[in-house]
Amino acid sequence: MANIKQKINKKKIVSICPVKMIKTRCPSIRRTRKIRVKLLTLQRENNVDPGQISKLRLTLKEKKKRGIAVDCQTCSFNKTERSVPATASQQ
Repeated sequence: MANIKQKINKKKIVSICPVKMIKTRCPSIRRTRKIRVKLLTLQRENNVDPGQISKLRLTLKEKKKRGIAVDCQTCSFNKTERSVPATASQQ
């Protein structure tokens, strides 16, 4: 069977690391998941400040709009390795 090119779902762009790092190790995805988990736990509680929930929702929406590629410049896994040209004087 021919290799099928994987399509990226733009709605789920927050959960795909552009550096091809594992989801659990990518710092940007980890931050996004922490925000999402906080939001879900706050929504389950009875005595919750609605301002705090709306703040987390807004933070999550902004994160999704920006995408995780914004955080990739500071990511420790996103290192561009330059190839060093071999010198001709190696004898």
